[in-house]
Amino acid sequence: MTSRLTGPFLVRALTACDREIDRALPRVLRSADDEAVHDLRVGIRRMRVLLKLARPIFGRHYADAVREAYTIVHRSTGELRDAEVLLATLGELLIQDRELTEWCAMRKRRELRLRKAVVRGLSTGDLSRASDLLHALLLLPIDPARNKPLLKFARQSVMLAHDRVTQRDTADTTDVIGLHALRIAYKGLRYAAEVLASALGPELAACAESAAKFQKRLGEIHDLDVAALVIRRARLLPLDVKTAAIAALGGRRARVVEKMLIEPKIVLSPPSANDNK
Repeated sequence: MTSRLTGPFLVRALTACDREIDRALPRVLRSADDEAVHDLRVGIRRMRVLLKLARPIFGRHYADAVREAYTIVHRSTGELRDAEVLLATLGELLIQDRELTEWCAMRKRRELRLRKAVVRGLSTGDLSRASDLLHALLLLPIDPARNKPLLKFARQSVMLAHDRVTQRDTADTTDVIGLHALRIAYKGLRYAAEVLASALGPELAACAESAAKFQKRLGEIHDLDVAALVIRRARLLPLDVKTAAIAALGGRRARVVEKMLIEPKIVLSPPSANDNK
């Protein structure tokens, strides 16, 4: 029986991801809901992971050219998403203070300006250019010498992503930069396992769920760390308001860290001989 090849699988996966992004875009343009920007960014993130994985199949130069076009869009939405998350994080603290409320209202106005800028950029074709480059990439013939067996490619890709997690998993829970790097590594593992799930065995496919849990906890910690930094630097907030907010953020962070530490680590078996066929 002939092994399934990676090229056709990636073409189908990239096409499906392109459709996912297309479905999210109108919601962002209409500002239809609070999760629209998040969903668009998730779709673009999956696309970028797939294109990074696709380098050995399509060629690094071609895959990276398309990936950079999506990265530009992803970066353009990043400041808006950060503004949304900051206000949501502070809102969850339930601090009743007039000066903090006024400061948050000012930040909300900034968020609305950022949203208009994102919509303007998307309306003028930033995402269309990336999609056009993707469609051109998918029309290119794949060199048979590059077209690896799918099972071998998928397992190696996930194991490599898992190795990146293992390399960063010694970060102390007080190490803001180290935990941020670990979150990115878990994000890479999660998306690699998700997009390659249908090509993997149950053990590797299931690690996506565990990676998502760690990514979520680390994401919460990151959001709290960013919020504390922004509050600390806020020139318009009195010291006592800053102190109260930072203390509340610190308490919430400690609870999230505690939950993260009891999550079981992801352990993957070494590849078998059959994975290399």
